[in-house]
Amino acid sequence: MGGQESRSRQAVNFREVLFLVNPQAGGGRAGRIDWQRVCASLDNPCRVVVSQSPEEALLCASQFCRSGGKVLVVAGGDGSVHVVLPALVNSSAALALVPLGTSNVLARELGYPLGRRAVSGCLQALRTGTLRRIDVGLLRGIPFVLMASTGFDAYVLPRVSEEMKRRWGVFAFIWTGLRELRHYQPTRYRVVSEAGEQKVEAVLLVVSNTSRYGWFTRIAPSARCDDGELDIVWFPADAGWRRKIWRVLWDVCLGKAERCPYLRFARAKSVHVEASSVQDVQCDGEPAGQTPMDVRILHRALQVIAASPPAPLRNAV
Repeated sequence: MGGQESRSRQAVNFREVLFLVNPQAGGGRAGRIDWQRVCASLDNPCRVVVSQSPEEALLCASQFCRSGGKVLVVAGGDGSVHVVLPALVNSSAALALVPLGTSNVLARELGYPLGRRAVSGCLQALRTGTLRRIDVGLLRGIPFVLMASTGFDAYVLPRVSEEMKRRWGVFAFIWTGLRELRHYQPTRYRVVSEAGEQKVEAVLLVVSNTSRYGWFTRIAPSARCDDGELDIVWFPADAGWRRKIWRVLWDVCLGKAERCPYLRFARAKSVHVEASSVQDVQCDGEPAGQTPMDVRILHRALQVIAASPPAPLRNAV
C-alpha cells in the first residue's frame, strides 16, 4: 500500500500556468498584489486573469482546461476554488493555490503556507510540490472538495453578509452562530448509505471529504481526501444539546472530534439524507439549495499540486 501511494505522486512538471485571481479575496488584498511580477519569477509560460464575477472565473477556467492548460492557480479562498471546480474535475489540469480567503481549508489540507507567505508558498509549491489526485464529492451534480452539510451551519451561512466576512473574516461566522444559537431548532433526518439506514435528530450533519471543517478545526480527523470514502459526522440533538455544543467545539478545535462523546461517525461512498422539514444545505461554505441531499464520491477526480506530502493512510501500521 505504501509503495503504491508513493508511486501515485509525481514531481511537478508543467508547461503553462494561469493565475486566476479573485480581487475581493483577503479583504481586497488579492487585487493589490502585483501578479505580473509574481509571474516573472517563474520560468514557465504564465498569464494572469483577474475575474470580475464567478461566471467569468468559471468560463476562464473551462477554456483553460479545454485548451490543454496544465496548472490553474486560484488566488482566493475556498469559495473561489468551489467556483472553478466543475472545470477541473476529471481534467488534465492541476490545481494550485494562493490562499487568500477566510478559512483556506483546502490550502491547509494540502500544506500551503498562509498569511504573508501565501504567494511565496505557492511559488515554492509550483517548483518543488508534488502532484496528487484527490477525491471530489458530488452533491446533486455539484462538485465539492471539502464538505456538504445541513443543519446549524447551513442555517447560519446565509445570515452572514459579504460585508461581515470582509470586515471580520472567520469571526463573522462565530458571532452569527452565537447570535442564532438560541433560535435554532434541530430536525429529524433519515440517512441512507450502503452501511444501512439511520434515523437521527441532529443539530448538524456533515458529509466530509477532508479532515478539516473550517479554519483550523478538524471535524473528521481520520478522513483522507484520496481514500474513496465520505466521512459522515452528526451531532445528535439530545437533551441539553445547547450546553453540549461547547464540548463539541472544544474537541473539534483540538482535533479530537473522534473522542467527543456527543458526535457520531460513519463512512460511505454515497449517502442520501432526507429531513422531516426542509433544511438549507451548504457545500464548501457556499449555499447549495435545500434537502434532500444525495452525495457520492468521485475517486481521485481532481489533480492538485500539494505543498506537503499527504498524511499516512488511516489504516497504516
